[in-house]
Amino acid sequence: MTHRPFTVPWADALRAAIEDDADYRSAAAKWTWPVAMVLEPAAEFGYPEAVAIELQLDRGRCARAEVRDPSTVTAPFVLRATYATWKSIVRGELDVMSAVVHRKVTVRGSLTTLMMHTRAAIALVACARRVPTEFPDER
Repeated sequence: MTHRPFTVPWADALRAAIEDDADYRSAAAKWTWPVAMVLEPAAEFGYPEAVAIELQLDRGRCARAEVRDPSTVTAPFVLRATYATWKSIVRGELDVMSAVVHRKVTVRGSLTTLMMHTRAAIALVACARRVPTEFPDER
């Protein structure tokens, strides 16, 4: 079963993928902060408002994944991008850290800390790539 990205079923599947991934657990053993991913509005794809997924991450585990209004996000790390950028990242066409460096993904939070945990970020994206995802423009 495929899931539309940035929805409750997709967030649930992402949480399950994170929890089931030994590589992520190892790579993120020292990562102790929640992270939010924000999708900018893309009305043409069914996202009239920005939407966020907040992940409660701690030492390689994901206790919770919630779809939220971006204004309610409390995570100290917030990654924000357009539909096209998130699609390219999830599809494996764009490296997340390269997207950060080239400002295709904006970051709220310590960029230094994020860069020190590049391996964890890459492993997290690998989990997202394992979620069966159907992007609205692919129907």
